[in-house]
Amino acid sequence: MSNAVNFDAINSAKMSVDPYPHAAYGGVFSDPQPLIDSFPTDGFECHSQRRILEAIGKKESDAWYQHNVSTRALLELGETRPPSSDLSDAWMQVAEDLGAPAYRESLSDLTKHDVRHLKFQAHFWRFEEGAFFQPHVDKPHKIVTHLMYLTDNWTPDMGGCFQVLGSNDPEDVRSEIPPVPNNGVVLKRTETAWHAVSPIPRGMKRSRTLLQVWFWGE
Repeated sequence: MSNAVNFDAINSAKMSVDPYPHAAYGGVFSDPQPLIDSFPTDGFECHSQRRILEAIGKKESDAWYQHNVSTRALLELGETRPPSSDLSDAWMQVAEDLGAPAYRESLSDLTKHDVRHLKFQAHFWRFEEGAFFQPHVDKPHKIVTHLMYLTDNWTPDMGGCFQVLGSNDPEDVRSEIPPVPNNGVVLKRTETAWHAVSPIPRGMKRSRTLLQVWFWGE
């Protein structure tokens, strides 16, 4: 079977250094449609903060909507095969590709950070109505992050854009990458790598879906 992850697209991507190292590119997957069609719908766990808010009777509060996000593992740290057997052949191929030396080589060349021997994890994400991420810098152990969007028929006006920020000011947006199908973002962690996710309007009855890979520092 041919690769599901498009290594050539990573190799052709260009890393920007303004305001910090990141790259946005298209063509993440060789054929995204089978992955969109078989994106998992079961086995997700909602954000811990959302569970806490529900427990104290604050469901559908502003903070609840902010954390209206859920995740499911494709690969956990140190795993070479998905823990679940309910994934499609297309997703099993993605998991195999992520473990291939060529993937690590491509990201190492792009980011100029050697991830060849770092552990990584890959999670499915679903952002539902009202969800957003405030400006933040990733924790120090998250060295390189790779975002791969798979929401079918998503348009920028539907929100959920990855925002590259120049500071912790939410208005200091230097660029926005919409989560349209087969878009990708690679982010190299620095102390000034501020980023956010713009709000998805409440009442949106569709999910913003993606696969996110983190390489962890030693």
